[in-house]
Amino acid sequence: MTRTILHIDMNSYFATVEQQANPYLRGKPIGVRGSANKRTIVAAASVEAKKFGVKTAMSVQEAKETCPEIILIVGEPRKYSQVTKKFIEIFERYTDKVEIFSIDEAFLDVTGTMHLFGGAKKIASCIKNDLRREIGPWLTCSVGISYNKFLAKLASDMQKPDGLTIITPGNKDRILLDSKLDDFCGIGPKILKRLNLLSIKTVKELRETGDLDLLKEFGIYGLKLKRMARGIDHAQVTSWRNQSEAKSFGHSRTLNKDVSSSEELKKHICLLSEKVATRMRKEQHWCQEISLWIRLKDFSHLAKSRKISYWTCSGEDIYRISLDLLAQLNPTEPVRAIGVRAASTKHARFIPASLLPEEKKKERLLKTLDMINDKYGFYAIKKARVYDMRIKEVVSGLGRKKF
Repeated sequence: MTRTILHIDMNSYFATVEQQANPYLRGKPIGVRGSANKRTIVAAASVEAKKFGVKTAMSVQEAKETCPEIILIVGEPRKYSQVTKKFIEIFERYTDKVEIFSIDEAFLDVTGTMHLFGGAKKIASCIKNDLRREIGPWLTCSVGISYNKFLAKLASDMQKPDGLTIITPGNKDRILLDSKLDDFCGIGPKILKRLNLLSIKTVKELRETGDLDLLKEFGIYGLKLKRMARGIDHAQVTSWRNQSEAKSFGHSRTLNKDVSSSEELKKHICLLSEKVATRMRKEQHWCQEISLWIRLKDFSHLAKSRKISYWTCSGEDIYRISLDLLAQLNPTEPVRAIGVRAASTKHARFIPASLLPEEKKKERLLKTLDMINDKYGFYAIKKARVYDMRIKEVVSGLGRKKF
């Protein structure tokens, strides 16, 4: 049976939410930034700012140089999550198969329900109207309709903002061959560079490249790249309510200034470790792998991971292991950004409870600290070694538990 899938992409999401909330910002070039930190980036730019050349992930300084009139707003993650919850409720009126792709994107499989609403194109129109009427006229979306997820995603990018594009078996090859390789979801700058080194610069050349050459360079992912070039994708739309639990938890921050002092780096690592551990405990997960990554002044990266023999959700454990990883990385250049990640996770219900008195005492202490911080704000109680530090909230990404 031929499937019918919609990909819905909210246009300039964080920026349009801010414009909807504040009439003064409407029609003006605005950028949503991660924090008041001068070294942060633009997490989202309004349509008006994009016309001047402002792009997502551009540094704040570069955005100001590109568009001197830009109005910069510090993002509010909770506000965006609440709006996301509202538009998901709208999507679920038309199908129970709604897969959240990111905070501002979703796939809808309407194969079994579109006959109830007059077809897929009619559903897309209804969703656009519902969003404007119930959330606000400044919240617009671009919709792609096709018979698989890859092509629906490609279609939604073709007419922005507020567009609607349909890719059928009849027009698929023309659209694919007219596309650039980096139009494909899954081909970023690094993959594109490696393709170019193989003298693959067009979709047609990717189609014609031998499987062995692609396997040698990319492993099994090389065959997926070739399937993209032919518009083949068998992935199912999985309802966000049935998606598997998170496999990793991470937090990172761009530092206010380049840092060379190991003591200063240790403070940042401590803060991030506690942030990761607190989130794990909130979602009742434990981990067996810790990673530390560093971005240096010249934007090069260092990273190291370690598997451990026990399960933990303790910030102190994550911090201690991260310090060992820092010593192994031994950065010789000033550090611009740093991140901590916990992986190889399991839900607490699958972790055997410790019978050791000291471990049970630690668990009670952590539970009490979490209760206090939940009530009075994150780090109402925090470690003395980071008493003079603050950590920003990110304005991108979406945890499933936020619904």
